[in-house]
Amino acid sequence: MSGEECVTLYKQKFGLNPEWLIRCPGRVNLIGEHIDYSNYPVLPMAIEDSTWVAAGIATTNNNQTKEVRLENANSRYNPFTLEIGNSFSNSSANGKSPQWYHYFFAGWRGALERLYGNENENKVLEQARGMFILVGSKIPPSAGLSSSSALVCAAALATLCVQTGQAFGNISKKDLAEFATKAERFVGMEGGGMDQACECLAERGSALLIDFAPLRFRLVTLPSNALFAVIHSGKECNKGADSQYNQRVVECRLAAQVIAKSAGLDLFEEFREKFRSIFSIRTLRDIAELVDRVERPGEMTELVQHLKFKNPEGIFTRKEICESLGCSDEDLAKYSLNSNTQDMQIFSLGKRAEHVYSEAARVLEFERICKSQDKDALEKLAELMNASHKSCANLFDCSCPELDATVQKCLDSGCLAARLTGAGWGGCVVALVDKANKKAVEESGLNVIFWSEPCEGIEAFSFEEFTKNKNL
Repeated sequence: MSGEECVTLYKQKFGLNPEWLIRCPGRVNLIGEHIDYSNYPVLPMAIEDSTWVAAGIATTNNNQTKEVRLENANSRYNPFTLEIGNSFSNSSANGKSPQWYHYFFAGWRGALERLYGNENENKVLEQARGMFILVGSKIPPSAGLSSSSALVCAAALATLCVQTGQAFGNISKKDLAEFATKAERFVGMEGGGMDQACECLAERGSALLIDFAPLRFRLVTLPSNALFAVIHSGKECNKGADSQYNQRVVECRLAAQVIAKSAGLDLFEEFREKFRSIFSIRTLRDIAELVDRVERPGEMTELVQHLKFKNPEGIFTRKEICESLGCSDEDLAKYSLNSNTQDMQIFSLGKRAEHVYSEAARVLEFERICKSQDKDALEKLAELMNASHKSCANLFDCSCPELDATVQKCLDSGCLAARLTGAGWGGCVVALVDKANKKAVEESGLNVIFWSEPCEGIEAFSFEEFTKNKNL
C-alpha cells in the first residue's frame, strides 16, 4: 500500500480528498532485544515498508461531525466508527484482546492528552475534532516489525495535524516518540520505547543507538558491506494479545527489586536519595546506576548471583519474592505486578537479568565495532548477533521452534548471522549478509521477505504538498 493508493481509496470511501498523509516506517531491531523496558540502549533501524494514514476532518453535508470513522485498506480489518462522547472508555480495549482500531485510538488519545492535558476527559474530548481516517500498510502484521507501534505513531501524528492544522503541531519528533510510547499502554502494552523512538527519529542511511534515560540517540554507520535480510518464521505473534511480553516486563522489574534487597543496596545512601522504597526500583538499569556500572553492564554478573541462591536458574515463587522483599502479597500485586500478571505464581528472575545485562553489553560492543571500521567488522558483528539469539532463546525464553529453525536455515544458506527480531514467540528473523554474497543467499532458496537498508522516520505531508511532490 502506497501513499498514492491511500489517497485514491480515501476518495472512494469518503467522497473527498484527505487533508493530511502520514507515513510511518516499520523497524527491524539489529540487536538489543527486550532491554528497552529495562532502560538499556537498543540498536534498530527503520525499514522501507511503512504504514500510511490519510486523514481529514469529518464532514457531512459540509458540516463537521463529532465522529472518528476508520477504514482499513486491508479487508481483513473491519471498519469502525467512534462517536466522540465524554469518556475515552469506548475507544479502549478495556482489558480484552485489542483490535486493530484500538491501536489507532491509543495514538489518538495520546495526542489529545498531549495537546489538552489528561486531568479532565470531558474537556479534552470537547476539543476533539471528528476525523475520517484511511489506514494502509505494507508492514507484515504480527511479524516483529512493529506494525502496531507504527499505527500508534501515525495515528498520533495524524491527530496532531488535524487538530492543529500544522505538520507535527509544533511538537518535535522526540516528543512524539515519548508520548506515543506512553499511549501504547492504552492497549495494555508496557513497552520501553524502542519501536516508537526508531520509527520517529530514524534517518536514512543510518541505524540508531537509542538510549532511554533520558531519551536520546546516536546515528550508527554500518559497515559498507553489511546487508540485512528479513525472513518470516511462518508463525505470527501478536504481542498485544499475548501476556508473555508483559510477564517479561514484570520479571525484569522483580529481578531488579530482589537484587537491590538481597545485595543490601537499599541501605546505600544513594538508594535513600533516589528511591522512596524498594518498589521505586523499576528497572535493572536502576541497579547498575546504584553501583556505578551503567556503561559496563557486562560487569553485573556478580549481582545477578543474588538471584540464584535458591536454584541455578533463579526461579522464585510468589511467596519467595514477598519474603525476599519483606512485603505482603497485596503490596506486591499493587506496586510491582501489572494487569497481565496478577495471578502469576512462578517467576524466572535469574535468567531474565542475565539476558538483559549481557544483551546490553552486546549493544555497546556492536556500536564500537561499527565505529572501528575493522576489516573483520562484519564477522565480529555476526558473533554478537548469533550470541543475542542464543540468549533470547535460552535465557529470555522468547524464541520458539519456528524461529530457531528459521535462524538455522539462514545460517545454512550462507548468512553470517541470524536472530529473532521484535518481541519473539514468532514473527521474523533478521539475518546479516555480506553484500558480495547476496546472490548466493537468494539462490539458496531462502524465502527473504525483503532486503533492508536504513530508512527515514515518520513524515507528515499536507495533501497539497503530497500531490505536488508525487505529481498526482
